[in-house]
Amino acid sequence: MRALSRTAIAAVAAVAVIGVAGCSSGSSKPTATPARLAAATSSDTTPGPTINVSGHGEVEGTPDVMTVTLGVQTVDPSAQAALQRNNDRANQLIAALKKEGVAEKDIQTVDLNVSPNFDDHFKVTGYSASNTVTAKLRDLSKAGEVIDAAALTVGEDIRLQGVSFSIDNTSALVAKARADAVKDALAQGGQLAAAAGVKLGAIRTIDDTGTQLPQPQYYAKSVGDSASAGVPISPGSQQLSVDVTVIFDLST
Repeated sequence: MRALSRTAIAAVAAVAVIGVAGCSSGSSKPTATPARLAAATSSDTTPGPTINVSGHGEVEGTPDVMTVTLGVQTVDPSAQAALQRNNDRANQLIAALKKEGVAEKDIQTVDLNVSPNFDDHFKVTGYSASNTVTAKLRDLSKAGEVIDAAALTVGEDIRLQGVSFSIDNTSALVAKARADAVKDALAQGGQLAAAAGVKLGAIRTIDDTGTQLPQPQYYAKSVGDSASAGVPISPGSQQLSVDVTVIFDLST
């Protein structure tokens, strides 16, 4: 009996030692790991001094597309007759544009209207029919000839309502303006850092904050009963700009 009791006591003591060791080992893990994570996190996210600079780039381009708005207007005592005559004149106009080299995809009908005309006593005296089309002229050297041909074809029913100029592909201009904007930001960053007695460090971020594309320039013009000796065309120039924001690191 004494030998059995000693054996049982030894077994209980061994279990107690194992339990204490297990508790000690388990309690050490949750205290060490978070400390290492916290140290790593605090060192990685500590922000250094920075400088925020806005850069601007601006370029000029020459328009290479002219969009001309042409209308055909006819008047007749009968609405049906006014519309029929208008359709004939509009078909002649479109045919003349195509004959002068304007692609079919560049000709678009934008308005078709038939309305009554009234006298001073609000009595219907006839009907007006109008058909308006826009045509994109991609060869500006021949734009005057195209307008003259359209006016001569349709005659007194032609209406030139205006023209607008635009740049067909602005990708190269945008790239140059964007590069100039970044260079401008670099120059400003260097000046500010030098004035503050610090050194300009690496770039953290570059953000394109705005690209201003040129809008079509519209010019209103009317054409009389017949075309004159040629329509002068002057596309001028258009501006395109890009703005960027650049954040630099600073070092003392």
